[in-house]
Amino acid sequence: MASTNQLFIFGLFVTFTTLTVALPPHLQTESFMECRERCDVFLAPVMECISEEFSPDKVNETARLYSDTTACLNCKHVCRRREQIWDCIKHGVESMREFSNKSKTMLPSTVQLAETIVNYFCDSEKEMFLGLTDEDMSCLKNSWEECKTNLDFIKNLDAVTLCEFEDPDVTNLYTMEYVCQESGAYFDCSIKNVFSCSHRLHNTFTTLKAVLLVSDSCGKYDIKVR
Repeated sequence: MASTNQLFIFGLFVTFTTLTVALPPHLQTESFMECRERCDVFLAPVMECISEEFSPDKVNETARLYSDTTACLNCKHVCRRREQIWDCIKHGVESMREFSNKSKTMLPSTVQLAETIVNYFCDSEKEMFLGLTDEDMSCLKNSWEECKTNLDFIKNLDAVTLCEFEDPDVTNLYTMEYVCQESGAYFDCSIKNVFSCSHRLHNTFTTLKAVLLVSDSCGKYDIKVR
């Protein structure tokens, strides 16, 4: 289930993505497209490294080990291979830290937020997802469809964490506060949407929202509920 995979790889999802989408008007500039091309070159080894962790052999091994214990094998696979996945990402951070003045602060903070959420989720896996039922997963899928637009910023993560802009309005849009606010909005939406169909997921999203609010990356901001 693609939506489930994207949701529970939230940390990775907030770190790097290869999604291809239509650019908003304020990013349809020559300078940004040039920056995106340079980003792609730097990101290629990172994405290849992460892809290797999702090879058929490794995913099948997770299915063999945990098919009887969880409805969300994608979640379990991320947690089982998280150390290797984070190694891929951290090598990428080191190689791209000097990409721009923006990357020196935004990239480490964004990755730290991702790591905080994923690690908490995986460290609490028994409470978070090992007991999910097929009904829970259906609830989760519906919630994702309703709430995923709150994470649209991830589709242009190079603009958020790496590329700099001459337009101050665009510069002031893509900040760490913006990342935290939009991430919080995603959790708020999910909490509301799963309330009537899954007590387990409601508790999970409520807990992850609390983790977001006190994280080193977001704790300094006043994250509003939408």
